[in-house]
Amino acid sequence: MLDKNGSYLAENLKAFRIKRNYTQEDFSKLSGLARSTITNIESGEANPSISNVIKISEALGVSIDQLISKPRSSILLLKEEDLIKEVRGKYVEIYKLFPDKIKDIAIDRVVIKSGEVFRGSPHLTGTKEYLTVIKGTLQITINNEKITVEENQVLAFPGDVNHAYRNIGKENLEYISIVLPYTE
Repeated sequence: MLDKNGSYLAENLKAFRIKRNYTQEDFSKLSGLARSTITNIESGEANPSISNVIKISEALGVSIDQLISKPRSSILLLKEEDLIKEVRGKYVEIYKLFPDKIKDIAIDRVVIKSGEVFRGSPHLTGTKEYLTVIKGTLQITINNEKITVEENQVLAFPGDVNHAYRNIGKENLEYISIVLPYTE
């Protein structure tokens, strides 16, 4: 909800402060602002100076934009039509299930038509791939070794090696692939 100054500062300040488990008194000490100033800003009654907004931003460790913009929900629901879909030839569809951009991490739902092969590219050095078949039967070749993966089985393998996926069933194959940095 917009405060009387036309921003979301009041709502955002309170939400960030509570999320970090700061009382108004704690935050007053941390930011160097009087507790009454914090109270007035959170109630939407104050019109803080830019220097006070900067102090609040620095004390919370958030950008000024995050303080004054409409709050973003931490909950995200993507419908199938919202997903990024890559099509490889006529026979392979890859749905990106992980909307956040985090280096070395990918979660995909892959659909391969019957009898078709999809050659995966080696992922970054040190990654590991975890794969589970949702529907159908997969034959995966990893460095010339063939492994069959049935529905509800999980296969873990180094993601940074040559690998190819073959649908050996009579219907579309669906599997989930998760690629993560590997740490022991």
